Amino acid sequence: MWVRPLDAGTSARARQSFATRRVPASAMRTLVGGAVRPRSGDVVLARVERLGHHRRIEQPNGRRSALHVDDTVVVAYADRYATDQFESHVPRSLGRVQLVASGGIASQALSQSRSVRRATDIVPLGLVGDEFGRPLNVWDFRMPDVVPPAERPRTVAVIGTSMNAGKTTTMHYLLHGLSKIGVNPGSVKVTGTGSGNDYWVMLDAGAHRMLDFTDAGLASTFRQPIPVLESVMTQLVAQLTTAGCGVNFVEIADGVFQDDNRMLLTSPVVHDLLDVVVLAASDAMGAAYGVAHLRELGFEVAAVSGMLTRSPLAIRETQEATGLPVWGIPELQAPELVIPVLGIDPALARRPEPPPPAAWPIELEGLDPELIELADAELVGPRRHESGSLLHRAG
Repeated sequence: MWVRPLDAGTSARARQSFATRRVPASAMRTLVGGAVRPRSGDVVLARVERLGHHRRIEQPNGRRSALHVDDTVVVAYADRYATDQFESHVPRSLGRVQLVASGGIASQALSQSRSVRRATDIVPLGLVGDEFGRPLNVWDFRMPDVVPPAERPRTVAVIGTSMNAGKTTTMHYLLHGLSKIGVNPGSVKVTGTGSGNDYWVMLDAGAHRMLDFTDAGLASTFRQPIPVLESVMTQLVAQLTTAGCGVNFVEIADGVFQDDNRMLLTSPVVHDLLDVVVLAASDAMGAAYGVAHLRELGFEVAAVSGMLTRSPLAIRETQEATGLPVWGIPELQAPELVIPVLGIDPALARRPEPPPPAAWPIELEGLDPELIELADAELVGPRRHESGSLLHRAG
């Protein structure tokens, strides 16, 4: 094993990924290489060797930065499980790996969907270490633990039949509708692969507080021990509660048959944390079986949503097969429908505030041109003469 200083210039040129966003640049002082076996969550400096499926990397601020061959990136080792992209595991050495998620996940691709290109190849230059040469791990920079309060608000799980069943969209519009009436909904994503997409979507929807498993110290949750996932979920829900959220929303990534989810959904800890479930499904058959399966596990399933709501016929089939409300986007953001079905305390709601006045309040139809005051300043740049020829303004 060798340890070398990580100079400031090299560190500054490398693009840090979303999955490592809690690791401050000031902590990155050395590179560690040689006979080292990386662990899930270890931070690594890598060089882009060949561009493949992921040609951009998501940075901590959400910007998706274009990648080029020989660019350097700061990413995290982790396993990935994505039915429409890649299955990958953390390798046993610091050899060539793949960028298997744009949020900044490095691991050895084992299989992939036929709908995606080969993964982007990256070459590790070394694990990123502290001033003493100890490899940094995202777990070391997780949020401080809080003591779970004795009482918590209503906690709603959004679970899907599969990846891309519509979980994020379902949660987005549930949050948006409730935020408009002052319920202060909180949102956590407790499983998945480190990425900022859902994070920013929930903030845009009006989440009072948004967190995910990367805040709890995991770059990815795939193949993590169930006790670790239980602890992460407990902490994330506790963080929402202590932040003053009126209702907690919990997204469990992928589908009910994903390996970790099958075990997680039988956990007494998880059952104690969740009050009610909204199932996202792609079709009526998946919805019917998903509802039945979750009920067999002991969950209360209150409603169905997801990709199937694009089709009126699929909605009708699902209603007949499950006997449950089926919510499309208009229904998801209608608090008068959602609150009683999900068992949310109606006392949390207040009357919606009227929208702010338009910036241009004058009715444009029949507008008297003399009412418009034009600026005296001469505009800069080309303009077109009545004849059609270009003229140039002053400056």
